[in-house]
Amino acid sequence: MKRLIVLALLVLPGCEDPTLGIGASISSGGVSVSPVVSGRVGDVGVAVSP
Repeated sequence: MKRLIVLALLVLPGCEDPTLGIGASISSGGVSVSPVVSGRVGDVGVAVSP
């Protein structure tokens, strides 16, 4: 998980529209919430979630 955080921090300055959001999923085991960092690098959308 630490690698994903480091990757997000390295990619974030290169993004045009950086955004921090929350990804949520519901399953039989309950609700799972995780942070999502997204943005655009050139014409490509990039999203990182642990």
